[in-house]
Amino acid sequence: MRRSVLRGTSLELSEIGFGCGRLATLLGPGSTREASLALTEAYDRGITFYDTADLYGQGRSEELLGRTFESKRHSVVIATKAGYQVGNAASLGAKVKPLLQPFIKQMRWLLKVSQRGAGQQKQQDFSPGYLTAAIERSLRRLRTDYIDLFLLHSPDPGVIQAPVWKDALERAKEQGKIRFYGVSCRETAHAAACMRIPGVSCVQIPVNLIERDGIESLLDRAADANFGLLARQPLASGMLAKPPATLRPQDFPWDREEFEQRLSKIRAIPGVGDSSYRCVQAAFRYVLQLNGLGSVILGMSSRDHLRHNLQAVADAVLKTTTGRYV
Repeated sequence: MRRSVLRGTSLELSEIGFGCGRLATLLGPGSTREASLALTEAYDRGITFYDTADLYGQGRSEELLGRTFESKRHSVVIATKAGYQVGNAASLGAKVKPLLQPFIKQMRWLLKVSQRGAGQQKQQDFSPGYLTAAIERSLRRLRTDYIDLFLLHSPDPGVIQAPVWKDALERAKEQGKIRFYGVSCRETAHAAACMRIPGVSCVQIPVNLIERDGIESLLDRAADANFGLLARQPLASGMLAKPPATLRPQDFPWDREEFEQRLSKIRAIPGVGDSSYRCVQAAFRYVLQLNGLGSVILGMSSRDHLRHNLQAVADAVLKTTTGRYV
């Protein structure tokens, strides 16, 4: 696994990052032991960068990371995010997840409803007091006294442009509680505003075959500014994991109009293929050939999921370097 220093920081990241959003959710492995084994195997296979958030599993994802890597904390780089408050319905959902897990994959309609319901319950708070408290809570769950990279979790553009949160993060940095901070952006277009704020070291953005508008120019600007870029959602929330003909709107948490817009973009991509594995390879191949990304974050939920992704990455890299694909 190749490593490189993330621009704007001194953090050395593995080329592939482990996205921990699914470790403690309804789609996750269903057991703490399997989640910990997946994290450990990822580390053994060279992955040293782990991306989480206090929202993931209402803190359970951070707790899993803390328990798994407490003894090797200085060998891994951990990014976490904050800014979302979870409403009562989502908190209740976290308590009943163990009961729902055996049935959720057979009840796609319930999953879709639950995802939309959770989204409606989410409220955001980027006030200095809230972020300061969120950092303390994350430190406890992660069983550490420092966070390598702390990110604002999908703020609106207005929050980015009026950074009342900056002093709180600078203070946490001075105290040694965070090493660097940045922003997890909803869209690539929001990244430019982040680059203009002193102290912000990097952004995390969606990068995939569907969402690639402006990425080339952003990579050039980031290189000139020595600014870090992290890529997430290379499979576009799963839409690039299967052949277009097999995608169904009920399998995704978007309304039909947004689903159809995304599907039309996929159908316009040449050479995506007619098998799931070929689709995944094409998606990874596109992201991995971009120069200037500090790490590509893959969401993974089990050892099998980890192995499948790493094999697809290896095949995508091989086919790119041998010139068999353009």
